[in-house]
Amino acid sequence: MWIKDQVMLWTSASFQISDIRRRRLQPEDWLEYRAPAELFLVSLAGKARIKTEGIDLGSVDAPIVHVGKGAKFRIAEATDDYEYLLILYKALLPAPLPRSLDQPQLAVRQFHSCYAIPVAMSAPYRKLASEMEQMWGQEHPLSRLEAKRHFYAFVHQLLTEMEQREADGAVIDEDPVEVALRHMEAHYGEPWTLASLAERLGTNTRRLQRGFNARFGHSPLEHLIEIRLKRAKKLLKKSELPISNISEEVGYPDSYYFSRLFKKYVGMSPSDYRMKCKNEQRMTDMDCRISPALPSHTIIVPTDQGRYDQRGGVLEDFRTLMALTLMCTGGIAHIDRKVRVPHLRGTLELERIPERIAVLDYQYVDQLLALGVHPIGSVVCNVEVLGLPSDLARTLHRMAHLGSKEIPDLSAISAIEPDMIICTGFQEHRYEELSAIAPTILLDRNEDWRQSLLRLGALLDCQVRALSVLDAYGAKLNAIRNRLKAAGEAQSVALIRPRDGKIRLHSGRHRTARLLYDDLGLAAPPLPEMSQGTSSMIPLEALPELKADRLFVLTDNTNREQTRMCLQSEAWNSTSAVLSDKVRHFHTALWIGYYGPLGMNRVVDEIAATLLPN
Repeated sequence: MWIKDQVMLWTSASFQISDIRRRRLQPEDWLEYRAPAELFLVSLAGKARIKTEGIDLGSVDAPIVHVGKGAKFRIAEATDDYEYLLILYKALLPAPLPRSLDQPQLAVRQFHSCYAIPVAMSAPYRKLASEMEQMWGQEHPLSRLEAKRHFYAFVHQLLTEMEQREADGAVIDEDPVEVALRHMEAHYGEPWTLASLAERLGTNTRRLQRGFNARFGHSPLEHLIEIRLKRAKKLLKKSELPISNISEEVGYPDSYYFSRLFKKYVGMSPSDYRMKCKNEQRMTDMDCRISPALPSHTIIVPTDQGRYDQRGGVLEDFRTLMALTLMCTGGIAHIDRKVRVPHLRGTLELERIPERIAVLDYQYVDQLLALGVHPIGSVVCNVEVLGLPSDLARTLHRMAHLGSKEIPDLSAISAIEPDMIICTGFQEHRYEELSAIAPTILLDRNEDWRQSLLRLGALLDCQVRALSVLDAYGAKLNAIRNRLKAAGEAQSVALIRPRDGKIRLHSGRHRTARLLYDDLGLAAPPLPEMSQGTSSMIPLEALPELKADRLFVLTDNTNREQTRMCLQSEAWNSTSAVLSDKVRHFHTALWIGYYGPLGMNRVVDEIAATLLPN
C-alpha cells in the first residue's frame, strides 16, 4: 500500500462508527460474514484462520484485518476460545480528492480494500479497541464521542506503524520472499519492476531472484503474473466489468497486451474464458448452490437486527430454510426500513420495498406472479405466447407493453412511473438511461430461476412464499424422477430447434435442458463436437447421427415454416426417433422465454405426459 496516499485519504476523510461488536468462536464453529460497512477485525484472544479477498492467514500473523464494504470473509479453524472485535465504520472521502495524491484511483481502491496488519502491531491495538468498545457500549453521546476519539487514535497508530515499516523496508527478521509475497498479493495492480520491489522491501534483486527460484522454480515477475491472472480470472468469472477495466485493475493499462498474456498462460482469450465460466455455471454461483438432490449444508443463525453472522452446527429446520434463502439472495438486506440490493452493476439502496415494478425480460413476470406480485409493465416477447399458463397469459395482456427486450421503449417505461426496473444484459448498454427513470437492478438472465426466485423473494419480503413454491416444485420433480426410475426405461432425449436452415441442439448447459438432464436424470445423446456454449448449430443432414431415443422439438411462429420443411426432408425421416414415432413438439415461448415457476411447472407436466402417459 502506498502509505503516503493512504495517510492523505485518512486525513481528509470524515468518519462515523456504525457499530462495535465483540464475538467468540468455539473450535467446532465457523463464521462467514459479508461486511455491511468498512470494518476492522481485531483478534483479542485465541487463534483462528481468517480468509477474505487476498488474505488467508492465521490470527497470530494477522491480528488486525481491514475488510472493505461488501467483501466476504470467513473465520474458521479456531484452536481455542477465539475472541475478536468488529469495528464497523463509514468513511466519506472528499470531492474532489486531494491534489497531492500520487495515484488517486489506485489510492481510493486501496482505501476500501482488504488488508492485514502484521503481528508486530497487535498489542497496542487490542488495548485501544477494547477501550473503544467500552465507550461505545455506554451509548451516552459523550461516551460515543470518546469512542470516536479512540477510533482516530486507532487509525493514527495503524498508519504510523505501517509508515515506519515501509520506511524500514519491512524486512527486519523476516524472510524477504515472504514479505515480497505479501506485498504482491496486496499491490498486484501497481506498476513496478523487480528493482523497485527490491528497493521498497530493503533487499536486492539477486536475493529475491534466488529466493523465488529456490521456492517456486520461477522468478518474482513470473509469480506476479500468476497473481494478476488469478485475480483477472476471478473478475472475469464473477463480474460484468469490461475486459479493458479488468486489465487496468490487475496492473496492465494496455488491454491488448493483457489479452495476449492471458491467452499465453491460460490457453484462451479473456472473453472466451468468461464465456466458458458462464456456460459451466449450472445451479451454482459464488454464494449459493440449489439442487433438488444437493441441499445446502450451511446454516445461518439469526442474531441481532442488522447482523449477518453465519455459523455451523445448528440443525433446526426453520433456520436451515432461512439459510438457503439468505445465501441465495446475494446479500439482499432490509435495514432501517431500507432495502440494500447487490446486483451486477453494484449495490442499490431503496427507500422501501418496491411496488410498481417494470420488467425488461419477460421471464421475471413469471417469477413475480408466482410471488403474488403483479408487475405494472413488461417487454413483449417476439415469439407468440401460445401454450402459457392461463394466469400468466392473462396478466401479460393486461400490463403495459414496454417494447422488446432488445429495444425497450424508454418513453413507455417512464410513463408508467415504476419505482424499480429489472433488466438484464440485453439492456446493459442503456443502464444509465434506465437508472435515470427509476432505480434499476441488473440480473443474470441465465441464472437458475430457483435462485432468481429466492433473490426476488428476499427483495420483496416474500421469502416464505418463494420457499413454498420451490418446495412444491421439488416435490413434483422427485415424484416424476422416481416414476421414470421405476419405469426402468433409460431414454436419451435431444432438445432441438430448427433455426437458420440448421438445427440448434441445446446442450446440458442450457437452462431448460438442465431440467431434462440434471433434474429429471434423462440421458443426453452423444453430441458431435458440441461447443462450450448452451447450444450448437448442426446441419440437418447430421441429425440422424444423434442416436437420440426421443426428439423434443421447439416450434413457434418464427421457425414454423423451417420446421415444416425440416419434417419433409430425407434426413429427418431417417432419424431413429422419427422412425419410432418418438417426436414431440413444444412451444418455444413456454420452454425458453417465460423461465419461472409458472412456466416450468407446465413444462414439467408436458414432459411427464410425454414420458409417462399413463
